[in-house]
This record gives sequence, structure tokens and C-alpha cells, in this order.
Amino acid sequence: MSEPARVLHARLHLLDRQVVRESDDRLLCKVDDLEVRPGDRPYVTAILSGPPALGPRLGGLPGWLMTETDRLFRDEERPGPYRIEMSMVTEIGSAVRVAGRRQDLALERWLTGNVVGRIPGAAGVEEQDAPDRALRVRERWEDRPDTPRIGGLIGRTVRGPAGEVAGNVADVCLVQDGPLLAEVHQAFRTAGLLIARRRAGRLFGYERGPGLWRPSLLGALVRRMHGEIRYAEWDQIESLDDGEVRLGVAWDRLRSTADL
Repeated sequence: MSEPARVLHARLHLLDRQVVRESDDRLLCKVDDLEVRPGDRPYVTAILSGPPALGPRLGGLPGWLMTETDRLFRDEERPGPYRIEMSMVTEIGSAVRVAGRRQDLALERWLTGNVVGRIPGAAGVEEQDAPDRALRVRERWEDRPDTPRIGGLIGRTVRGPAGEVAGNVADVCLVQDGPLLAEVHQAFRTAGLLIARRRAGRLFGYERGPGLWRPSLLGALVRRMHGEIRYAEWDQIESLDDGEVRLGVAWDRLRSTADL
């Protein structure tokens, strides 16, 4: 009997998680966003890290300042986030474990060479790992704004079939689908969206799943803050155009989060 496919919720289980090197548990970076391959069944193709990934997620003035500050210390004309292929991911748990190592972030390299390195007695840049052991991470020399990201889905306004506002995207459900991408052990496709009637911050997982394992008081509080929460399967989504999500079915036909 085959094991059931693993289900993750991007915001709850992946975004902002630490990324560590498998060989020695050294912290490499954080999951600031996830790159998605577009299509009828979009797949998560890479972990994105650095200010160009986190800035757009934060939005507003803080996000803009983060992105522009990073741009000052990068050589590229249009610098993009650092990218870790999902094929390098070996485990997703309390942290995301990857094989090899990531090169130092550009801002960290600049500070080490131009500030820290000039302080008498300060430690210099550590010796880099051999190329054959290096984590295959490439700097995206030109940012591709048309490449979808999970962070771009979270928070979007959701409209029903008649154009009425149904709520906002609170999280994105991912299902492991490894056999379709044999070289990627952690292959996840987007399976659906968690939609909350009111936009009131993170859900933290207390609103979903059977009541046996979740604190009932916290679950009730989260539901009170967000209003009714439903799950829309990917086949029930009509379009993702114009920065919004359009449902193909009525709100009352969506599943309850208690089933997740």
C-alpha cells in the first residue's frame, strides 16, 4: 500500500522556515518565498531567499526599502532573489534541510569585506567550500516579474462567480507529487487555497483539522477573528488574473477547513 501524499500549507509550514545544510546543520538562509512553475497544475520549483524575495511579500514602504537597499549592494542591473532548486531539498520539517551550501548573501559579503574586514583583529571571510560540494544556488541576474510566487497569492482578494467579494487568500495548500518529477524528492504542486472572510493576519493552523488535536479555545478565537474559512480546490478556481482570485463555484460549495 502506497503512503498518502504529504500535504503542507505554504504559509504555515514553509514560509519563514530556516534553511540548514544537511551535513552540519549550519543555517544558510530562510524561506522568504517560493517560486512556482505556472500551468494547469503549478509546481513549486525553488526556494527564494534574500531581500528581493522578502520585500515584495512584506509590501508597502518596509518592503520597498528592503528591496532598494539590497539593490545598492548588487552588481546586477535588476537583481533578483537567491534561488535554491527544490531538487536540493532533502527534508522538510521544523527546518528545511538541503545538500551543500549557499554562497554568502551579497550584502553580507560587502559588509564583511568593506566594514568588518577592516576592523583590526576581526575575522575575515571564511574559506569557501570546494566547488563540487557547493550548493547549486544561482543568483538570478535578471528578475523575472512574470514568474509566479506563492507569496503573490497570499492576501489576494477572492471573488465569487458573480464578482462578489468572498474573502482573502490566507494560505496555499501544497501536495507532494514526487513521481511526476523523478529528480526532485520534494516536489509539491498547488492543490488549493484557504480563504478567510476577513483578513486578520496569520491563521497558525488552529482553524483547520479535527478538533481532537487543536486547542479548541484558540481555534474558536482564530475563527472569530477571520470569520468563516473555506478551502477551494484548484479545480474550483476559475482564474488568477488582475491580482485577484476568481472562483468558479459558489462559496457554500467550498469545503470546510475542519476536513483538512
